[in-house]
Amino acid sequence: MRLMGVDMGTSGCKAVVFDEKFNIVCDAYREYALSFVGEGLLELDPELVWENIKQVIIEVNAKADKPVNALSISAIGDVILPLKADGTPVRDSIIDFDPRGTQEIKQFAQEFGEGAFFQITGMPPLFIGSLAKILWIKKNEPDVYSSVQRWGTYEDFIVQKLGLPPYVSYSEAARTMLFDIRDKTWSRQVLDQVPMDEKMLAKAVPSGTILGKVQTNLAKELGFATPPEVVSGGHDMVCAAIGAGLDERNSETAVNIAGTIEGIVVAMEQANTGRKMLENSFPCYPGYDGYVTFSVNLTAGSILRWYRDVIAGDTYKECTQSGEDVFEKLLESLSADKPGDMVFVPHFSGSGNPHFDPEAKGVMYGLTLDSTREDLVQAMIEGLCFELRLHCDAFKKAGIDIKTIRSVGGGAKLDKQLQLKANITGRYVIRGNVSESSALGAAAMAGVAMGNIEHPSEAFAAVTKKEKRFEPNETAGSGFEKAYKRFVVLSGKIHEFETQTN
Repeated sequence: MRLMGVDMGTSGCKAVVFDEKFNIVCDAYREYALSFVGEGLLELDPELVWENIKQVIIEVNAKADKPVNALSISAIGDVILPLKADGTPVRDSIIDFDPRGTQEIKQFAQEFGEGAFFQITGMPPLFIGSLAKILWIKKNEPDVYSSVQRWGTYEDFIVQKLGLPPYVSYSEAARTMLFDIRDKTWSRQVLDQVPMDEKMLAKAVPSGTILGKVQTNLAKELGFATPPEVVSGGHDMVCAAIGAGLDERNSETAVNIAGTIEGIVVAMEQANTGRKMLENSFPCYPGYDGYVTFSVNLTAGSILRWYRDVIAGDTYKECTQSGEDVFEKLLESLSADKPGDMVFVPHFSGSGNPHFDPEAKGVMYGLTLDSTREDLVQAMIEGLCFELRLHCDAFKKAGIDIKTIRSVGGGAKLDKQLQLKANITGRYVIRGNVSESSALGAAAMAGVAMGNIEHPSEAFAAVTKKEKRFEPNETAGSGFEKAYKRFVVLSGKIHEFETQTN
């Protein structure tokens, strides 16, 4: 059996073919560009996305040793597509972190009732959600709004492009802010308030549902030997977490995805829409057989890239010539046992949880004439770890007690960095060693549908190797406690400053 996971992201897409034991057979990747239509305004062309998805599917089918039996899609959430009935885009999609819709969703939630909205949808009324963009288009582009026949997610857009009626997984549907997370249906109450006809939305189904086969002529064009089954996948955060070891039956182990941005995904058996969840802007929405929530820091790995390019260009050049890993070189002075003298707030691209302020700025406090580049690096990595602890502590107050963090991505390569995470957060940290986690999570959904496995978590279990575990050092942790308290105070003061001056 061969299973294909299609991973559709903000800046690129990948198709990965797995064997029946979830080992990677082959893969292909293509990048596509966002459109910068104004300061901080970002859009993505759906047709450009589809053309690149076609190319990666064609490429892996040419490489695969056996015919693909089923495919499933991991897709970015929150981004809504204004479409014609046949799936043709009416305009480009507005990216989630584009601030358009901030005022519109705030007003909608006030009129609807913020608490009631959160209880139904599990989504904090933030500008990143699909409904915020729908309301913005309604107000600012009435001609576009009136011509829309269907509002789609990227998952059901791709499904429709494969020749099937538009279907969307529960997890992807929930990111639109139009879905009732407990009844697992489109919310009549929210739709009436917009107003919107439910017929304008794809049919929502559980992840791991067989939707039908790829249209015969298209299957041939895409290089499939025979038309494969298309299986509902999910929101990319859910698929990536499942592919990295998240088991929704265990809420004590979270997955920390440490890449360009950093997210921490936690599973819950039951929906949690308590007051503390809303206060910290933690969403709650269906995963596979339970619920998930997550927090996000919008600038993680990108901070190190900024430092590499702006501050340490000479080191970058030397490493390029010598073949050394520049990030390992930059972090070789990092200490996991003793805090530095500076405090860093990592809000270079605005802040994530709990405030989600697109205007927030990064701050380095404590600079003196004696400060060195090594001091800057120490402060930056500490700041990212402090942000992670801030989120873990907030989850605990909301009733979600994380004991272990499984860390994956670029920020999970160095032992010292992971030990620092353990010491600062006070949680056990495990280095995850699975690659292509989003595609693996999607393929796991296909594997369930095809009867290859009974639960998506079995895919990770099948391919994971011996993992390294980092235990928090209490002595070192107590040394970081004062620094963490300073970080919390400084972060709060900055938020107050931004709020008062904007």
